[in-house]
Amino acid sequence: MNSQYEENPHIGTDFDDFLSEEAILDEVTAVATKRSIAWQISEGMSTLKLSKTAMAKNTHQQSFA
Repeated sequence: MNSQYEENPHIGTDFDDFLSEEAILDEVTAVATKRSIAWQISEGMSTLKLSKTAMAKNTHQQSFA
């Protein structure tokens, strides 16, 4: 075994392992995904100079087209 690992058992594990051990991996992943999608939508709206109202109208029209 690695002597560094023997000194500190947390070296070598990744953040996903930690979240899984804490039983919160799925929750954290879902929140991160939602925030990423919200950011991407916001950036796209900004690029297109689209307000929330205009975005909602466009989305509504597209879903019934």
